[in-house]
Amino acid sequence: MSVPEVSVPEVSVPEVSVPEVSVPEVSVPEVSVPEVSVPEVSVPEVSVPAVVLPVAAEYGSGYDRDDWGPHNSDICRGAVGSVDPYTGSPIDTCNVDHVVALHEAHESGGWDWPASAKRQFSQDPDNHVASRACVNQSKGADDIFEWSDADIASSSACGGGYTVTAAGRCFLAVTTVAVKSAWDLTVDQAEAEALTTTLANCGDQAPEVSTEPQATTDTAPPTTAGTPGECVIAGKTATEYDAVSGIGEVLSARLVAAQPFFSRAELEAVRGIGPARSDAVWSHFCGS
Repeated sequence: MSVPEVSVPEVSVPEVSVPEVSVPEVSVPEVSVPEVSVPEVSVPEVSVPAVVLPVAAEYGSGYDRDDWGPHNSDICRGAVGSVDPYTGSPIDTCNVDHVVALHEAHESGGWDWPASAKRQFSQDPDNHVASRACVNQSKGADDIFEWSDADIASSSACGGGYTVTAAGRCFLAVTTVAVKSAWDLTVDQAEAEALTTTLANCGDQAPEVSTEPQATTDTAPPTTAGTPGECVIAGKTATEYDAVSGIGEVLSARLVAAQPFFSRAELEAVRGIGPARSDAVWSHFCGS
């Protein structure tokens, strides 16, 4: 059987034209960031005023602690456990320390003050600091030249092993200058040199201190004249004083600096001498 051929017509697929899509350009505006102006901070310079302290020899007679009255300070309340300003050691038993001791104030011009001024000085809070009792006791009436680590080491109360720190020396020097300047007190030559040396290592906040001889005024320390025939102790050496029972090297130096003596009372007024030692010295040189 013959199968006829089937003719399949060709199908023409038309071409499809896809139009191009034009994407518009988007213009992004430039954002201008304003400059922020930071003002310069001006740090004011701290001006530490220069201090001029008059230099004069200490006046070593006539001190009476009772003339100066109590300090009336409560700074020791709650001070136990805090740091002693001189040694940096913890305060176990607290004393109120007069940074410029009352005896030192007397020797530096306070001898001439009325009773009211002496009591005001004793109560000046700028001259008070809470201190470890044994440290305060070793300092006693010494100024910055006179007080040394040896005084603390010899303190049986402290038990040794404590020294005045560099910060403690600076505290003592800065406070001494402030107090003596405020109260118009003098410094002796040795104290002036010790203050200058210490303050040179205390930084920019330490006051600039200069010293000058005390101007001559109409007011001068009273002099004591002996009457004819009385014993006068004068011109003695430290070795001669040291030969007296109970007088050591430190007290001998103080006696040399404070002589002449016209009475037991003048001897007793020297710091650390007291009635018994004054009698011993007087009897040693004067015989009765």
